Amino acid sequence: MDSDAEPDKLRGRFLHAGMTVLARDGYSGFKQASVCTEAGVTTGAFYHSFRNWKAFETELIAHWRVEATDRLVDAARSVTDPRDRIDALTTIALNLPHGTERAIRSWAAVDSSVHDALTEVENARRAAIADMGVELFGTELSQRLAATAMMLLTGFENAANPSIDDFEWAIRTVTDTALAFVDARQE
Repeated sequence: MDSDAEPDKLRGRFLHAGMTVLARDGYSGFKQASVCTEAGVTTGAFYHSFRNWKAFETELIAHWRVEATDRLVDAARSVTDPRDRIDALTTIALNLPHGTERAIRSWAAVDSSVHDALTEVENARRAAIADMGVELFGTELSQRLAATAMMLLTGFENAANPSIDDFEWAIRTVTDTALAFVDARQE
């Protein structure tokens, strides 16, 4: 195996473990020992991969943004049919790592750099949703629907007892209503 790939593979294990620990234990349980245990390696391996805990946190947040926003938005943009694209966005919203995101939202309340990253992610998501909806809904309605979708997502992720079924019902009802409005306007 390529020796240059080994450090990257180990870093990836730590990042995956960090996302898992956040989802499972919340921000209050997000500790180096838990991440190392989840990754199945020692703290020595951790320090071989990351300069310190803060460097790991910074890289983890960047990893989350790429995996839970940038990569997914790129995939949705590749869908050519505008209705299929809206359906792809809905599927993405339903399959985000909600436990991890819930923990990141808690973390953002006490860490300004995480808050800034969360704000950037929310803005990027809202802009992407609006941009991908313009063809069907026009600029103004697309921007309003994107804001509504983000409020539904953040409300779901901040709820004390979130229900994925309720979230799915809400997001699909908003989408179906907007599409019915567009269809009626075109008749």
